[in-house]
Amino acid sequence: MIAFIHEGENIAEQYGVQITGLDATDVPLMVRMEVMPSVVIQVYRNLKKNKLNMALVLGSNRIYGADSEGGIPHERPIEYPGYHIQPDKEPELEEFVLKCLRYLQERNII
Repeated sequence: MIAFIHEGENIAEQYGVQITGLDATDVPLMVRMEVMPSVVIQVYRNLKKNKLNMALVLGSNRIYGADSEGGIPHERPIEYPGYHIQPDKEPELEEFVLKCLRYLQERNII
C-alpha cells in the first residue's frame, strides 16, 4: 500500500494536481487529487478485495471511471459513462490521470 501512496504522490507532483485527501489503512486507501476546485480524481484501493476504483468527477458528476474488481477490469467511457466496457488490462493510475487531463484540456476545462 505504501508503494501505491508514493506512486500517487509522484504522479500528482509530476502532473500538477494536488492531493487534498488521503485516508489509508492496511487494507483500504482513498485518495482525492484536485485538478481544480470542482474537478477531482478520486481513487479507492482495497487490497483485501483486490479492488481499484478511479473516477474523474466534475462538480458532483462522475464522468469517467476505470475500475478493477477481483482482477476483472472495466471502464466507464467518457462518451457513455453509464456503460461498461472490458479493456484488455487492469487500469493503471498514471494512465488514468493522463487520460483525465487530456480530456479536460481538449474541452478547455483546464
